[in-house]
Amino acid sequence: MIQLQKSFLVVLLLLLAFSQTSCMNDDDDTPVNSECEKAVCTLVLITIEVSITDQDQKPVALDSFIVINKDNGDDMTLTLSPSALNEAKELGRYPLIQDGVLDINQKRNLQFKGYIDNQEVVTSDYTVSTDCCHVGLDTGNLELTL
Repeated sequence: MIQLQKSFLVVLLLLLAFSQTSCMNDDDDTPVNSECEKAVCTLVLITIEVSITDQDQKPVALDSFIVINKDNGDDMTLTLSPSALNEAKELGRYPLIQDGVLDINQKRNLQFKGYIDNQEVVTSDYTVSTDCCHVGLDTGNLELTL
């Protein structure tokens, strides 16, 4: 089972990498972003995660969480498989954003909200941006304590 998950992840990473390697506009073959034209990107899929612990530094299992684009109210929550959601709960680490969600050289103001028993127990604001290859954190604390 673990080997199957690893194989799926490798295939997914390769597909994302190939889709991200071209900085050309398919319609007219002109560069979409000239500074990215010669960028050499790694094949690593970057996921920025929010880590939530209690006062004893034990992971907090949220019942649910959402990620909202603060500028327009869009839900940007990454969909997790049941096993990935269980792992997130066990580790107290929840995805905020990952590569491939935003276009090249974009910035977003995001808000993470976590819930237990339908009650909001945590909320935190972030600014993230992309370069030619990957998403990165500009502002916000990824280590939260309840």
